[in-house]
Amino acid sequence: MKLFLIKFFVSTLLFFISFEIFLRISGKYKTRSEFKEKNYAYKYKVKKPTWYHTNTPNSSRIKKEKEWQYFNQYNEFGNREKSIDNFENDTVSIKVLCLGDSFTEGDGAPYDSSWVRLFERKLNSKDNLKYKIYNAGACGSDVFYNYKILTNKLMSLKPKIVIECINSTDINDVIWRGGFERFNSDGTVSGKVGPNWEFFYCFSHVFRAFMNVFLKYNENLISENNLPLNEKSAVALILSQLEQTAQFCLNHHIEYHLIIHPLPTELIKGNSQPIEFIQQLSHKTYVTSLFTSFSNYYKKNDLLKEYWIVNKHFNSKGYLTMGNIIFNEIKLNTIK
Repeated sequence: MKLFLIKFFVSTLLFFISFEIFLRISGKYKTRSEFKEKNYAYKYKVKKPTWYHTNTPNSSRIKKEKEWQYFNQYNEFGNREKSIDNFENDTVSIKVLCLGDSFTEGDGAPYDSSWVRLFERKLNSKDNLKYKIYNAGACGSDVFYNYKILTNKLMSLKPKIVIECINSTDINDVIWRGGFERFNSDGTVSGKVGPNWEFFYCFSHVFRAFMNVFLKYNENLISENNLPLNEKSAVALILSQLEQTAQFCLNHHIEYHLIIHPLPTELIKGNSQPIEFIQQLSHKTYVTSLFTSFSNYYKKNDLLKEYWIVNKHFNSKGYLTMGNIIFNEIKLNTIK
């Protein structure tokens, strides 16, 4: 009996080790952070030293992924942008701030190939006005982080126009980060309290498979049954924050535009219908949805040539498309 138990225990252990190795190699249960940064990024109980979701100020690095690598330089605010002096000392140009996440930063393309840079070139070729655009997009940012850096730092640039880009990832980000309660009075950020078993989720892909297949938990550690309620709460928080951002811009005589764009993966899957918060924002004069324009464009063009299949962001050609669509869709009051 004792020998049988030993054999059973060893066999079971070998099975789980083999299954763990298989799942890790297959990548089926890898998280977004593991695909991008190679390491698991804890979603809950996270403590960050600053309110600002940017890269290290005055730093540089070669950002390398499976499909590409680019040299990124970050300025005094930690944005992938030229020095602040370049903008503050310009008293002639109409200054435009672009807020958003990795799609605004231009993840997957060189600095001069983000949609922001392409949009800037289109603006400056249209008429006699001169525009200078500051790209404050940051990988992983959301509407709350956007508002913090806008109100606390970027106003020193004296912008006349603010363009904020959001997509469906903002909903997921807010689900596990929460809203304004994340910002502590001492200038730090505290994440929401999540399930105690996240530790096991971090280290075991077998555990992830069990939680996903049998208990229906997703990558954000939210169960399928609780997901609709969590998404609804996140959308409500986002809508409230966007109203606050719009009001802030109005109070400071800044022209505000909110752009909602689809993800390449949503276009691949044919999700051309607006997501929930687009429907709730559609009556706002400052909102521009790009779902229809993107869908129509890729009915005639090959999306597979315009985005990175593994990284899931646009490449330089895709950002050119994005810049052209935004230029054609957005109606800046300063354009004659």
